[in-house]
Amino acid sequence: MTNLKKIELALIALTIGLLACAPAFAQDGMNPLIPSGNGAPPGQVPKAVPSDPLYDFGSALEGTMVKHTFSIKNTGQGYLDIQGVKTSCGCTTGDPSKMHVAPGDTTDIAVAFDTHFQKGHQVRTITVSTNDPNNPQVALTVQGIVKKQVEAVPGEVAFGDVKRGTEETKELLVNDLNPGKGTFSVGPVSNSSSNIKVEQDKRPDGKPGALIKVTLLKTMPVGPFDDSIKITTNRVPLQVDVFGNVTGDLNIDPAQVSFGIVPRGQDIVRIFKLSNQGPHPIKVLDVASSSPAVAATAEPVTPGKEYKVTVTLRHGTPDGQLRGNLTIKTDDPDQATLNVPFYAIIGQFKT
Repeated sequence: MTNLKKIELALIALTIGLLACAPAFAQDGMNPLIPSGNGAPPGQVPKAVPSDPLYDFGSALEGTMVKHTFSIKNTGQGYLDIQGVKTSCGCTTGDPSKMHVAPGDTTDIAVAFDTHFQKGHQVRTITVSTNDPNNPQVALTVQGIVKKQVEAVPGEVAFGDVKRGTEETKELLVNDLNPGKGTFSVGPVSNSSSNIKVEQDKRPDGKPGALIKVTLLKTMPVGPFDDSIKITTNRVPLQVDVFGNVTGDLNIDPAQVSFGIVPRGQDIVRIFKLSNQGPHPIKVLDVASSSPAVAATAEPVTPGKEYKVTVTLRHGTPDGQLRGNLTIKTDDPDQATLNVPFYAIIGQFKT
């Protein structure tokens, strides 16, 4: 037998041996000789499943901390990554116990809701970002009713329009809404404006709490004002807003200029009155506009006492919303500058 013949017989034997082993390879899905019609198995993915996404705490007293722990289980086959936690307000926090959660394992989300300055029915949402392709944003909710421990009546102090140089006082009562918690004390009381005086006194009815006197002083300058009264108690702190407007001898009527909705291509004119109710005559020195689209002029009706101000919205003003201010300068030492807002909507509008 030649060497070539021997080589051919050896190759035939090797081929027969490989084919004989093919069923064993095929059983394991690794047959190198028979191509498979199936693709690669899909990747393992996580699955985020919250145990209970809603926590109703019922009711809580204002100023207390509501705490709860949510659980999110990874019921998938891949690792679950906690990529971030966001809350619907700064008064609520959410902290996960694990950022990388194995299949079958659980991460806890510890939530704390600060009820200071909250009242009534409250809802807070905690959003947990994950790498779960089917549930990338897991929403958890805390809700309940926050009951006030103390209150101020009225809840704000509104002086309205007050003539310059007038001193006016308003009062409010601080009430204890949870008398069963023991002795109730109030104080100290403070505010920011030196033109508003705040005093604390006993309630006239003898009940626990305080009577707060708020006095607008004569020194308050002309124009709108606002302030906050901070009231300390042994329950929770209170904050009461104070606001109003001091009017001077010079008054604008109407207080703002509205052109309304106007078509483009024509001048629109509005007129308002500047009146002097003080004992001394005044002069209007200048009227300026914050927009080149609006011009204004002032002419005396009764010299020193009354002026007519004519305001013109010029044609050719581009379509859209227009807002601005007129600045009126006078020789009155207390009201050297008056501001009058104006607004308009320019263009053709179809309903």
